[in-house]
Amino acid sequence: MDLQGKNIIITGASSGIGRTCAIECSKAGARVYLVARNLDKLNEVSTILGDNVHMINSLDVTRSEEIEPLVKKIVEVHGKIDGFIHSAGVQYIQPLRTLDKQHFLDVFSINTISAFDFSRILTKKSYCSDSGLSLVFISSVMSVAANAGLTSYCASKAALVGGARAMAIELAPKNIRVNCVSPGTVSDTRMTEGLQDSISDEEFQRIVNEYPMGLGNSHDVANMCVFLLSDDAKWITGQNFIVDGGYSAR
Repeated sequence: MDLQGKNIIITGASSGIGRTCAIECSKAGARVYLVARNLDKLNEVSTILGDNVHMINSLDVTRSEEIEPLVKKIVEVHGKIDGFIHSAGVQYIQPLRTLDKQHFLDVFSINTISAFDFSRILTKKSYCSDSGLSLVFISSVMSVAANAGLTSYCASKAALVGGARAMAIELAPKNIRVNCVSPGTVSDTRMTEGLQDSISDEEFQRIVNEYPMGLGNSHDVANMCVFLLSDDAKWITGQNFIVDGGYSAR
C-alpha cells in the first residue's frame, strides 16, 4: 500500500492504535501530522518516525475552536490534506445508574463530535486535497455488539458509524470517502490495560475466550486504516470494517 506524498492527520497519535497508525502511514510514505494531548508522548512517537513527521500538535480535540487554526497552519506550510484518522477516544465501564448527562457529553465530545468537527473543517475546499480526501474513524466492534457497563461507549461508537455513512453519501460527489474501522479488543492499548486493571483476571480471560483468533494488536487495525487511506480503496466509502478476530461472528 502506497501513501507516498500524502498528507495525513492522525488524532490520538500518542499511544495505542493512533500511534501505530502513525508508524504504518509513515512506513507507507505519508507525511504525518500528529495530534494528541500528551506532548511528551507525541515527541516519543516523532522520534520513532523521524523525517516523515512534519508537525506534532498538543490539542484537546474537544476544543472545537482550536481545530481550524491547526488545520490552516498545516495546509499553509505543507499543502492540502489527503487523509485523516480519528483515533482519539475514551471508554468508561460504569453501570447505567451511575451515569448523568455530563458523562454522556464528555464521552460523545471525544469519541464522536470531535471526529465530526475535524471532518467539517477538513472537507472545506481550501483544506481538502484537489485529488480527494479519505476520512477514517476508529469506531469499535461495540458499535454493532454490546457489553454491560458500556452504554455511553457503545452509543458514541454507533453514532460515529451512522454519521460516517451519512457523510459518505453527502461527500461522494466531491471525491471524499468516509469509512469506519471497528476493532475488537486489542492487546496493546491503554484502553485494554485499563479494562484489565478494572476487572478480575477471570473476567478478563472470559473476554479473551470470546475471540476465536485471540486478541489482536494495534497493527491489525492500522493496516486496514492505511489501506482505506490509499488509492487502492478509491471506490470504498460509507462502510464499517469490523476487525475483531471473529468476535462478532459468534
